[in-house]
Amino acid sequence: MLDIQGGFRPTPPSAPQARSAPAAPMPGASAPAPAAAPAGPKVIEIVRPDIKVDTEGDTKRLQVAVERMNAKMADGGRGLNFSIDPALNRPVVIVTNKETGEVIRQIPNEVVIRMAHSIEDTKGLLLNAKV
Repeated sequence: MLDIQGGFRPTPPSAPQARSAPAAPMPGASAPAPAAAPAGPKVIEIVRPDIKVDTEGDTKRLQVAVERMNAKMADGGRGLNFSIDPALNRPVVIVTNKETGEVIRQIPNEVVIRMAHSIEDTKGLLLNAKV
């Protein structure tokens, strides 16, 4: 029991209640049906969908999209070039000065690409199995 000041107060033991015996069935009445035993948990089988990924087709479609974007940028007179790094399979965007051919900006920059290449080259040296 909760006290007014917020503390707990033990409840006084109550007198045991007398239990009555179960009533006898009336003559001519059928006995009550026994309660059904509770069934165990239902087991539901999960069907995993079979998902197929066409990586070669995706790579070809991506290459076609990159070529289209490069053609649009060349028509617009902008020095914007899109490409996919073959070792990393990641996109690279290069902004150049059309007149001089100088690279103004590269996303991701050259240092990041070199670092990613070196990581790819050293992947199998420490661990030789994928987890």
